[in-house]
Amino acid sequence: MISFVRGFLVEQYDDSIVVDVNGLGYEVIIPPRNMAKLPARGEIVLLYTYLQVLENEFRLYGFMEKEELKLFKQLLRVSGMGAKGAVNILDFIDPHGFYQAIVSQDEKLLIKIPGVGKKTASRLIFELKDKISTEQLTVVPDQHDSSVDDVLEALEVLGYGRSEIYPLVLEMQSRGELDGSVEENLKKILKARNVQMKK
Repeated sequence: MISFVRGFLVEQYDDSIVVDVNGLGYEVIIPPRNMAKLPARGEIVLLYTYLQVLENEFRLYGFMEKEELKLFKQLLRVSGMGAKGAVNILDFIDPHGFYQAIVSQDEKLLIKIPGVGKKTASRLIFELKDKISTEQLTVVPDQHDSSVDDVLEALEVLGYGRSEIYPLVLEMQSRGELDGSVEENLKKILKARNVQMKK
């Protein structure tokens, strides 16, 4: 349908903007947190978009980053999750933070999102925890550690699921315990996992 919109920023409202594309004004709904990233009026803006077709109207949703659009589409496939709820999630948390919250099963963080209660948080975790790829879980570029990626891949080869082992890897990484080679880190994680299973 409409993959992206590129044009002049004409108007800016509370939850949407108007973009002039060759003389046509497109109203695009965007997460409020993206408002601060917009250029000044009259300047060019590029948004990755999703067209929602309803019974009586069309709604165009736009995002500054491709990963935001990808997560938006993923959220729409969760039972009971509508476009408004998906926008609320993207307004509260960036995709990387959301993916980590899902895989580490952090219900407390998810419940802080406006409109997300305990039932919705549980449903998000249940339906998405095994659908998040290793690429989506990698740390942000300036903190990227390829050795941790290699360890995760090795653990998956050994039969561990991402949702099963990633919370432990994330915890050990945050404590600075994974600073050795892939083999050393793998041994540390497996040892910690054994201790965890005995509790």
